Amino acid sequence: MINYLLFQAGWFACVLGGNQIAMATAVIILFIHLLWIGSWHQEKQILALTFLLGCAIDSFLGNMEILQFHTDDGGRILPLWLACLWLIFATTLRHSLDWSRTHKLYGAILGFFGGPLSYLAGSKMSDVTLAQPLWQTLMILAIIWALVIPILQLFSQAWLNKAKN
Repeated sequence: MINYLLFQAGWFACVLGGNQIAMATAVIILFIHLLWIGSWHQEKQILALTFLLGCAIDSFLGNMEILQFHTDDGGRILPLWLACLWLIFATTLRHSLDWSRTHKLYGAILGFFGGPLSYLAGSKMSDVTLAQPLWQTLMILAIIWALVIPILQLFSQAWLNKAKN
């Protein structure tokens, strides 16, 4: 429950607070997570992979103008606060979202609905714009997220299995 609440607080801080608050929030949440909830030794791969994959996905969507970032670099690279969200999200995979590791279909359904809704809510509160027509953008995000959660959980399971050996 603490992991879920930290993610929710982090989501709002990153979306509403901008880059500096997002960076401070991500550091604090990661510190709390690794000190009391998770373990760097057990989670470093999934944290790194999720962060890098998420940044690549959102940067790609930005370059395709599906997500429009209103940043100083012309919107070519995702804003720091959005990258911080990916790191905070990564902390949930082995904790509040661990159930999606063994129930991948439910994880895909969560991604299909939760991913686009998160972007939609974030776009209402930040400097990110979703491309029009909106239904197409939401469908693209739904498909991506329906794949992202199960794929990340496959990697998580593989690393857990490797650690047992």
